Amino acid sequence: MVGSLQPGLGGAVIAHDVSREALESRVNEDPFVAENIVTAELLEIEPKKADERLSFLLG
Repeated sequence: MVGSLQPGLGGAVIAHDVSREALESRVNEDPFVAENIVTAELLEIEPKKADERLSFLLG
């Protein structure tokens, strides 16, 4: 899932079932990141509750 942070604070990507290394590689290939226009920060979360439709995220 990808979307904008409000109000105009950048963007966010929620990734599932991908290694951190693979995600870092993909993010670093983004043209805006590669050209140092933006910086990326990866934050890991440990979900505890989710809507039934997102229960697969709970591990």
